[in-house]
Amino acid sequence: MCIAALASAVMHVGWNMLAKSLSAPRDLLFGVSIATATLCGVAFPFLGPPPGACWPWIGAAAVCNVLYLHMLTAAYARSPFAVAYAVTRAVVPPVLLVLGWVFLAEPGRRGACLGLMLVVGSLLLFALAKSDLRELKLNGLLFAAAAGLILSCALWLEVKGIWAGGPGLTNLFRVSAASSLTTALGVTAARWASFADPFAPLRDKPGLCYLGSVLLLASYLCGMWAYAQGPIGLVAAVRESGILLG
Repeated sequence: MCIAALASAVMHVGWNMLAKSLSAPRDLLFGVSIATATLCGVAFPFLGPPPGACWPWIGAAAVCNVLYLHMLTAAYARSPFAVAYAVTRAVVPPVLLVLGWVFLAEPGRRGACLGLMLVVGSLLLFALAKSDLRELKLNGLLFAAAAGLILSCALWLEVKGIWAGGPGLTNLFRVSAASSLTTALGVTAARWASFADPFAPLRDKPGLCYLGSVLLLASYLCGMWAYAQGPIGLVAAVRESGILLG
């Protein structure tokens, strides 16, 4: 479980750094989402749909994922990558710990809570140590924190969706493919609503989009398998160690 969480962390920070390396990270983030959906669309007929009990969780998670992408790109536009990424990821473990404790009856032992606080504090210190605090913008930090909160809700909903379908890797693959396709539909609708071409990033930079999609999909599968084993709050603390590589 720990190895899967660490592998997920490394691949996750990789596709985020691809996005931040461009002058318009927002476009690549959305392009990666669409590219991932095309890969999942090819696999979906062979995997088949997840059970009906999974779909309410998948739909709710997709809404959160679309909001998360918008908040994350807004944070990247207003803050240095290290700061925005660290703040977003530092929010995830404590929120998931609370969600797991309240809704999933996962234990919240004192030692685990202290260790999680140490991880979160270290992530923030790692990012802010190289930043000039006078240049940080409050709105950038708020967007990053909001992105972390929304992402936590999305992860919790996706774990519930995986559990609703039962154990086994086949169910994980089915839920993952359905979640990616549903999120891509939401991204496409949101882009059209803002009079933007949702497929333009994929046409302009197909290589980067598909490289990012492979990293995203592999990171997601490793991460969600680890989250499904639980407890989600402590798995999140391990997974967010990817900020060190970032």
